[in-house]
Amino acid sequence: MNKLSRISLLLLGFVVWCNHTVAVPAYNSLPFVVKPDAAANNRQFDSLMHEHPMMSSQVVINAVEAPRYFNNKTVDFYILVAICIFLGIIRYTNNRYFTNLWSVFRSPSYSSASREQLETAGISNTLMNLLFFMVVGMFMYYLVKIYSPVTAGNINPLLLMLSMMGGLAAIYTGKYIAVRFGGWAFKLDSVSEGYLFNIFLINKVLAVILLPFVFFLAFADAVYKGPVLIVAAILISLLFVSRYLRSWQVFGSFFQYSKFHFFTYLCASEILPLAVLMKLLVKMLLY
Repeated sequence: MNKLSRISLLLLGFVVWCNHTVAVPAYNSLPFVVKPDAAANNRQFDSLMHEHPMMSSQVVINAVEAPRYFNNKTVDFYILVAICIFLGIIRYTNNRYFTNLWSVFRSPSYSSASREQLETAGISNTLMNLLFFMVVGMFMYYLVKIYSPVTAGNINPLLLMLSMMGGLAAIYTGKYIAVRFGGWAFKLDSVSEGYLFNIFLINKVLAVILLPFVFFLAFADAVYKGPVLIVAAILISLLFVSRYLRSWQVFGSFFQYSKFHFFTYLCASEILPLAVLMKLLVKMLLY
């Protein structure tokens, strides 16, 4: 037997001797091993949960989010964008029209040359009248949505918008025809033309001023709509007062001996159409 074989036998004997002499401690007798106890673990977890400040029964957590409902305003957005584009087209086609419009509006005692410059822009005047019907119609539409949401929800939004615009256009068209006919019948063409000029001048300015308020009513939060409506009502009132003062300048010589006739005219041609329109709105909202 060679030397290598003897070394191998010695190593094998040493391994066998170690297996018989070295005692391996049992699993349960090891000092660093913790016996698994499910009940103890559960009790420890429960005590931790009870001691946690956010899990106490005396702590009230008020972090519930309010529900946010989806309100589809795609139609409103495209209609208002179309109105802005329409105003831009008017501005682009006649660059000096708005300059003349503001200069005549700022000076009640405007010159005949400024008035003639506005009256000769027939296409721009017609388009601005259409803009007035659209903007004020949209303003009235949002008033209906704010103060009578149930009625507005039962009617197709596009149909309601068109009804507001069409009703406003019908009232002012009828008024224009009646005033022109009265001026022709009583041979007061110059007086009737000056009166109509002032009416539609204020209407055009009102259309431009009300357009930002319409955007606020369409897309702003409900908390801002009340102040926006108050400011809009103040501006509308000031413009109507300006329109009545301008009308008095036109009819001053005609009604200089009887202010009662001017008051009668004011009720018949200014207040009555608005009252009829408001009655139709109230009737539609209530029924």
